[in-house]
Amino acid sequence: MVSDVENLKVLHVTNVSGYATADQIRSLFKIAGRIDDFAVYPRVSTSEDNPKMAFIKYEKRKSLETAQHLTNTVFLDKALCCVPFPFPDIPKEDDAINNSGPVVIGKRCLPSHVTNSIKQLDDGTEMLYTTDPDMEALGLPSYPPLPGNTELDVVEEIRRTIYISNIPLDVDGQEVVEFFNDAFGEVMYFRMCQINGTDKCNYGYLEFSNQISVPIALQNSGIEFKGNALRITHSRVRIVKPQKKTNEQVLEEIKEASKNQNDKDETTAISVLVKRPRSRSIERERKESKRSPIKEKRRRSRSREKRRRTRSPSKEYKDRKRRERSKSRERRRRSRSRDKKSRKRSRSRDRHR
Repeated sequence: MVSDVENLKVLHVTNVSGYATADQIRSLFKIAGRIDDFAVYPRVSTSEDNPKMAFIKYEKRKSLETAQHLTNTVFLDKALCCVPFPFPDIPKEDDAINNSGPVVIGKRCLPSHVTNSIKQLDDGTEMLYTTDPDMEALGLPSYPPLPGNTELDVVEEIRRTIYISNIPLDVDGQEVVEFFNDAFGEVMYFRMCQINGTDKCNYGYLEFSNQISVPIALQNSGIEFKGNALRITHSRVRIVKPQKKTNEQVLEEIKEASKNQNDKDETTAISVLVKRPRSRSIERERKESKRSPIKEKRRRSRSREKRRRTRSPSKEYKDRKRRERSKSRERRRRSRSRDKKSRKRSRSRDRHR
Protein backbone atom coordinates (compact mmCIF):
# COMPACT_ATOMS: atom_id res chain seq x y z
CA MET A 1 0.00 0.00 0.00
CA VAL A 2 2.88 2.36 0.69
CA SER A 3 4.00 2.17 -2.94
CA ASP A 4 0.50 3.20 -4.05
CA VAL A 5 0.57 6.18 -1.71
CA GLU A 6 4.00 7.23 -2.99
CA ASN A 7 2.49 7.56 -6.48
CA LEU A 8 -0.04 10.16 -5.26
CA LYS A 9 1.46 13.58 -6.00
CA VAL A 10 -1.61 15.75 -6.68
CA LEU A 11 -2.56 18.54 -4.30
CA HIS A 12 -6.20 19.65 -4.16
CA VAL A 13 -6.66 23.31 -3.19
CA THR A 14 -10.11 24.72 -2.41
CA ASN A 15 -11.52 28.09 -1.32
CA VAL A 16 -9.27 29.92 -3.78
CA SER A 17 -10.18 33.58 -4.27
CA GLY A 18 -12.17 34.32 -7.42
CA TYR A 19 -9.83 37.27 -8.02
CA ALA A 20 -6.75 35.02 -8.21
CA THR A 21 -5.28 34.32 -11.63
CA ALA A 22 -3.77 31.00 -12.70
CA ASP A 23 -0.29 32.57 -12.77
CA GLN A 24 -0.65 33.83 -9.20
CA ILE A 25 -1.78 30.42 -7.96
CA ARG A 26 1.05 28.64 -9.77
CA SER A 27 3.62 31.10 -8.40
CA LEU A 28 2.41 30.48 -4.85
CA PHE A 29 2.54 26.69 -4.99
CA LYS A 30 5.75 26.28 -6.97
CA ILE A 31 7.68 27.27 -3.83
CA ALA A 32 7.04 23.70 -2.58
CA GLY A 33 8.68 22.06 -5.59
CA ARG A 34 8.61 21.49 -9.34
CA ILE A 35 5.11 21.31 -10.83
CA ASP A 36 4.40 18.59 -13.39
CA ASP A 37 0.76 19.50 -14.19
CA PHE A 38 -1.61 22.25 -13.13
CA ALA A 39 -5.30 23.13 -13.48
CA VAL A 40 -7.69 25.76 -12.09
CA TYR A 41 -11.47 25.23 -12.17
CA PRO A 42 -13.75 26.63 -13.38
CA ARG A 43 -11.68 27.68 -16.36
CA VAL A 44 -14.25 30.38 -17.24
CA SER A 45 -15.55 32.13 -14.12
CA THR A 46 -18.96 33.80 -14.18
CA SER A 47 -18.30 35.87 -11.05
CA GLU A 48 -15.21 36.87 -9.13
CA ASP A 49 -17.16 36.41 -5.89
CA ASN A 50 -17.31 32.63 -6.45
CA PRO A 51 -14.29 30.70 -5.10
CA LYS A 52 -12.18 28.55 -7.40
CA MET A 53 -10.35 25.25 -6.92
CA ALA A 54 -6.91 24.19 -8.12
CA PHE A 55 -5.12 20.91 -8.71
CA ILE A 56 -1.32 20.86 -8.63
CA LYS A 57 0.59 17.73 -9.61
CA TYR A 58 4.18 17.78 -8.38
CA GLU A 59 7.13 15.84 -9.71
CA LYS A 60 7.97 14.56 -6.22
CA ARG A 61 5.84 13.22 -3.37
CA LYS A 62 7.94 15.29 -0.95
CA SER A 63 6.74 18.50 -2.63
CA LEU A 64 3.11 17.49 -2.07
CA GLU A 65 3.79 17.01 1.63
CA THR A 66 5.49 20.39 1.86
CA ALA A 67 2.68 22.20 0.04
CA GLN A 68 0.15 21.07 2.64
CA HIS A 69 1.68 23.63 5.02
CA LEU A 70 -0.08 26.33 2.97
CA THR A 71 -3.42 25.25 4.51
CA ASN A 72 -5.15 28.21 6.23
CA THR A 73 -2.92 30.68 4.39
CA VAL A 74 -4.85 33.86 3.55
CA PHE A 75 -4.30 34.26 -0.19
CA LEU A 76 -5.75 37.57 -1.45
CA ASP A 77 -9.06 37.46 0.47
CA LYS A 78 -9.62 33.77 1.39
CA ALA A 79 -7.98 31.12 3.58
CA LEU A 80 -6.78 28.17 1.47
CA CYS A 81 -7.54 24.53 2.16
CA CYS A 82 -4.81 22.19 0.82
CA VAL A 83 -5.25 18.41 0.95
CA PRO A 84 -3.74 15.47 -0.97
CA PHE A 85 -5.89 14.26 -3.86
CA PRO A 86 -6.47 10.48 -3.53
CA PHE A 87 -5.88 9.80 -7.24
CA PRO A 88 -2.66 9.95 -9.28
CA ASP A 89 -3.94 12.34 -11.98
CA ILE A 90 -5.75 15.67 -12.09
CA PRO A 91 -9.50 15.15 -12.71
CA LYS A 92 -11.43 16.66 -15.56
CA GLU A 93 -13.30 19.89 -14.90
CA ASP A 94 -16.78 18.36 -14.92
CA ASP A 95 -15.77 15.58 -12.53
CA ALA A 96 -14.08 18.01 -10.15
CA ILE A 97 -16.94 20.55 -10.06
CA ASN A 98 -19.72 17.97 -9.84
CA ASN A 99 -17.78 16.11 -7.14
CA SER A 100 -18.37 12.75 -8.76
CA GLY A 101 -16.89 9.69 -7.10
CA PRO A 102 -15.89 9.14 -3.49
CA VAL A 103 -13.85 12.33 -3.08
CA VAL A 104 -15.15 14.94 -0.63
CA ILE A 105 -14.10 18.36 -1.87
CA GLY A 106 -11.79 20.21 0.51
CA LYS A 107 -11.55 17.30 2.98
CA ARG A 108 -8.65 15.01 3.75
CA CYS A 109 -9.20 11.28 3.35
CA LEU A 110 -7.53 8.31 4.98
CA PRO A 111 -5.79 5.88 2.60
CA SER A 112 -8.21 3.54 0.85
CA HIS A 113 -7.03 0.50 2.86
CA VAL A 114 -7.85 2.22 6.17
CA THR A 115 -11.55 1.94 7.06
CA ASN A 116 -13.88 3.32 9.73
CA SER A 117 -16.85 1.53 11.25
CA ILE A 118 -19.44 2.36 13.93
CA LYS A 119 -20.18 -0.23 16.62
CA GLN A 120 -22.73 -0.10 19.40
CA LEU A 121 -21.65 -1.15 22.88
CA ASP A 122 -23.80 -3.05 25.39
CA ASP A 123 -24.84 0.19 27.09
CA GLY A 124 -26.06 1.62 23.77
CA THR A 125 -23.07 3.95 23.26
CA GLU A 126 -21.81 4.18 19.69
CA MET A 127 -18.05 4.09 19.11
CA LEU A 128 -16.00 4.62 15.96
CA TYR A 129 -13.28 2.06 15.18
CA THR A 130 -10.53 2.52 12.58
CA THR A 131 -8.93 -0.55 11.02
CA ASP A 132 -5.54 -0.55 9.31
CA PRO A 133 -4.52 -3.97 7.92
CA ASP A 134 -0.87 -2.88 7.70
CA MET A 135 -0.76 -2.19 11.45
CA GLU A 136 -2.36 -5.55 12.21
CA ALA A 137 0.19 -7.33 10.00
CA LEU A 138 3.04 -5.61 11.87
CA GLY A 139 1.56 -6.54 15.25
CA LEU A 140 1.10 -2.91 16.25
CA PRO A 141 -1.62 -1.66 18.63
CA SER A 142 -4.94 -0.81 16.97
CA TYR A 143 -6.25 2.72 16.84
CA PRO A 144 -8.13 3.61 20.04
CA PRO A 145 -11.92 3.94 19.57
CA LEU A 146 -13.50 7.40 19.31
CA PRO A 147 -17.04 8.64 20.04
CA GLY A 148 -19.39 7.61 17.25
CA ASN A 149 -20.40 11.21 16.51
CA THR A 150 -16.82 12.37 15.78
CA GLU A 151 -16.63 14.18 12.45
CA LEU A 152 -14.69 12.33 9.78
CA ASP A 153 -12.22 15.14 9.14
CA VAL A 154 -11.42 15.17 12.88
CA VAL A 155 -10.99 11.38 12.81
CA GLU A 156 -8.56 11.73 9.93
CA GLU A 157 -6.47 14.26 11.86
CA ILE A 158 -6.38 12.09 14.99
CA ARG A 159 -5.29 9.05 12.97
CA ARG A 160 -2.27 11.01 11.72
CA THR A 161 -1.32 12.10 15.26
CA ILE A 162 0.88 10.33 17.80
CA TYR A 163 1.54 10.89 21.50
CA ILE A 164 5.20 11.15 22.57
CA SER A 165 6.39 10.95 26.17
CA ASN A 166 9.74 10.93 28.00
CA ILE A 167 11.07 13.83 25.93
CA PRO A 168 14.21 15.31 27.55
CA LEU A 169 13.54 18.49 29.49
CA ASP A 170 16.47 20.38 27.95
CA VAL A 171 15.28 20.26 24.31
CA ASP A 172 12.92 22.53 22.42
CA GLY A 173 10.11 21.70 20.01
CA GLN A 174 12.15 22.41 16.90
CA GLU A 175 14.66 19.70 17.80
CA VAL A 176 11.85 17.17 18.20
CA VAL A 177 10.30 18.14 14.85
CA GLU A 178 13.63 17.82 13.04
CA PHE A 179 14.29 14.42 14.62
CA PHE A 180 10.89 12.94 13.65
CA ASN A 181 10.91 14.64 10.25
CA ASP A 182 14.20 12.96 9.34
CA ALA A 183 13.42 9.58 10.93
CA PHE A 184 9.77 8.85 10.11
CA GLY A 185 8.18 11.31 7.69
CA GLU A 186 6.97 14.84 7.08
CA VAL A 187 5.77 16.54 10.28
CA MET A 188 2.86 18.93 9.92
CA TYR A 189 2.35 20.09 13.52
CA PHE A 190 3.89 19.52 16.93
CA ARG A 191 2.63 20.77 20.27
CA MET A 192 4.70 20.64 23.43
CA CYS A 193 2.75 20.24 26.67
CA GLN A 194 3.74 22.24 29.73
CA ILE A 195 4.35 20.97 33.25
CA ASN A 196 3.71 23.16 36.30
CA GLY A 197 3.42 26.25 34.09
CA THR A 198 7.04 26.10 32.93
CA ASP A 199 8.26 26.27 29.35
CA LYS A 200 9.96 22.85 29.64
CA CYS A 201 8.03 19.67 29.00
CA ASN A 202 8.49 15.95 28.61
CA TYR A 203 5.57 14.98 26.35
CA GLY A 204 3.78 16.26 23.29
CA TYR A 205 1.49 15.58 20.34
CA LEU A 206 2.87 15.29 16.82
CA GLU A 207 0.81 15.25 13.61
CA PHE A 208 2.30 13.78 10.45
CA SER A 209 1.37 14.95 6.97
CA ASN A 210 0.50 11.37 6.00
CA GLN A 211 -1.07 8.46 7.89
CA ILE A 212 1.55 6.04 6.53
CA SER A 213 4.16 7.64 8.85
CA VAL A 214 2.23 6.55 11.96
CA PRO A 215 2.98 2.77 11.82
CA ILE A 216 6.64 3.57 11.06
CA ALA A 217 6.86 5.73 14.19
CA LEU A 218 5.01 3.17 16.35
CA GLN A 219 7.50 0.46 15.33
CA ASN A 220 10.28 2.65 16.73
CA SER A 221 8.79 3.28 20.16
CA GLY A 222 11.77 3.29 22.52
CA ILE A 223 14.10 5.01 20.06
CA GLU A 224 16.78 7.05 21.81
CA PHE A 225 16.66 10.84 21.56
CA LYS A 226 19.14 13.02 23.47
CA GLY A 227 19.77 10.18 25.92
CA ASN A 228 16.09 9.34 26.57
CA ALA A 229 14.07 6.41 25.23
CA LEU A 230 10.95 7.95 23.66
CA ARG A 231 7.59 6.26 24.21
CA ILE A 232 5.36 6.57 21.12
CA THR A 233 1.68 5.63 21.13
CA HIS A 234 -1.57 6.50 19.33
CA SER A 235 -3.18 9.83 20.12
CA ARG A 236 -6.82 10.09 21.23
CA VAL A 237 -7.12 13.78 20.39
CA ARG A 238 -6.13 16.10 17.58
CA ILE A 239 -3.90 19.14 17.81
CA VAL A 240 -5.90 22.37 18.05
CA LYS A 241 -4.59 24.74 15.39
CA PRO A 242 -5.09 28.43 14.57
CA GLN A 243 -7.88 29.02 12.06
CA LYS A 244 -5.79 31.33 9.92
CA LYS A 245 -2.05 31.74 9.48
CA THR A 246 -0.13 34.94 9.01
CA ASN A 247 2.22 35.23 6.05
CA GLU A 248 5.16 35.06 8.45
CA GLN A 249 3.93 31.75 9.90
CA VAL A 250 3.45 30.27 6.44
CA LEU A 251 6.90 31.36 5.25
CA GLU A 252 8.50 29.88 8.35
CA GLU A 253 6.69 26.55 7.84
CA ILE A 254 7.58 26.41 4.16
CA LYS A 255 11.20 27.28 4.97
CA GLU A 256 11.47 24.46 7.49
CA ALA A 257 9.64 21.95 5.27
CA SER A 258 11.72 22.80 2.20
CA LYS A 259 15.16 23.21 3.72
CA ASN A 260 16.31 19.78 2.48
CA GLN A 261 15.00 20.30 -1.06
CA ASN A 262 17.10 21.77 -3.84
CA ASP A 263 14.16 23.19 -5.76
CA LYS A 264 12.86 25.58 -3.12
CA ASP A 265 12.41 29.30 -3.82
CA GLU A 266 11.73 31.38 -0.72
CA THR A 267 11.93 34.69 -2.61
CA THR A 268 8.92 33.72 -4.66
CA ALA A 269 6.95 32.96 -1.49
CA ILE A 270 7.59 36.42 -0.20
CA SER A 271 6.57 38.02 -3.48
CA VAL A 272 3.41 35.95 -3.82
CA LEU A 273 1.91 36.21 -0.34
CA VAL A 274 0.39 39.66 -0.71
CA LYS A 275 -3.05 41.03 -0.05
CA ARG A 276 -3.55 42.47 -3.53
CA PRO A 277 -1.91 42.05 -6.97
CA ARG A 278 0.96 44.41 -7.78
CA SER A 279 0.31 47.47 -9.89
CA ARG A 280 2.06 47.98 -13.20
CA SER A 281 4.14 50.80 -11.78
CA ILE A 282 5.55 48.48 -9.10
CA GLU A 283 6.37 45.87 -11.76
CA ARG A 284 8.21 48.53 -13.78
CA GLU A 285 10.19 49.54 -10.68
CA ARG A 286 11.16 45.92 -10.09
CA LYS A 287 12.29 45.50 -13.70
CA GLU A 288 14.35 48.69 -13.51
CA SER A 289 15.97 47.54 -10.27
CA LYS A 290 17.03 44.25 -11.94
CA ARG A 291 19.03 45.91 -14.75
CA SER A 292 22.45 44.42 -15.27
CA PRO A 293 25.59 46.43 -14.36
CA ILE A 294 26.42 46.72 -18.08
CA LYS A 295 23.05 48.27 -18.86
CA GLU A 296 23.45 50.56 -15.86
CA LYS A 297 26.84 51.74 -17.18
CA ARG A 298 25.30 52.38 -20.59
CA ARG A 299 22.52 54.36 -18.97
CA ARG A 300 25.06 56.46 -17.03
CA SER A 301 27.12 56.93 -20.20
CA ARG A 302 24.07 58.19 -22.07
CA SER A 303 23.29 60.62 -19.26
CA ARG A 304 26.87 61.95 -19.37
CA GLU A 305 26.61 62.35 -23.14
CA LYS A 306 23.40 64.28 -22.67
CA ARG A 307 25.11 66.54 -20.15
CA ARG A 308 27.98 67.06 -22.59
CA ARG A 309 25.53 67.90 -25.34
CA THR A 310 23.77 70.37 -23.09
CA ARG A 311 27.11 71.95 -22.07
CA SER A 312 28.47 72.40 -25.64
CA PRO A 313 25.78 74.90 -26.72
CA SER A 314 26.63 76.81 -23.56
CA LYS A 315 30.27 77.25 -24.71
CA GLU A 316 29.15 78.44 -28.12
CA TYR A 317 26.84 80.88 -26.42
CA LYS A 318 29.74 82.20 -24.33
CA ASP A 319 31.98 82.54 -27.42
CA ARG A 320 29.24 84.41 -29.24
CA LYS A 321 28.81 86.76 -26.29
CA ARG A 322 32.57 87.26 -26.13
CA ARG A 323 32.68 88.21 -29.84
CA GLU A 324 29.73 90.56 -29.35
CA ARG A 325 31.51 92.24 -26.44
CA SER A 326 34.72 92.66 -28.47
CA LYS A 327 32.72 94.22 -31.32
CA SER A 328 31.08 96.54 -28.87
CA ARG A 329 34.46 97.61 -27.49
CA GLU A 330 35.69 98.18 -31.05
CA ARG A 331 32.70 100.44 -31.77
CA ARG A 332 33.35 102.41 -28.60
CA ARG A 333 37.02 102.90 -29.60
CA ARG A 334 36.02 104.17 -33.04
CA SER A 335 33.50 106.48 -31.50
CA ARG A 336 36.13 107.92 -29.16
CA SER A 337 38.60 108.47 -32.01
CA ARG A 338 35.97 110.32 -34.06
CA ASP A 339 35.20 112.51 -31.06
CA LYS A 340 38.89 113.38 -30.69
CA LYS A 341 39.18 114.28 -34.39
CA SER A 342 36.10 116.48 -34.26
CA ARG A 343 37.46 118.31 -31.21
CA LYS A 344 40.79 118.91 -33.00
CA ARG A 345 39.06 120.32 -36.05
CA SER A 346 36.97 122.68 -33.96
CA ARG A 347 40.07 124.02 -32.19
CA SER A 348 41.94 124.69 -35.44
CA ARG A 349 38.95 126.62 -36.81
CA ASP A 350 38.87 128.75 -33.71
CA ARG A 351 42.52 129.67 -34.15
CA HIS A 352 42.07 130.70 -37.74
CA ARG A 353 39.33 133.02 -36.75
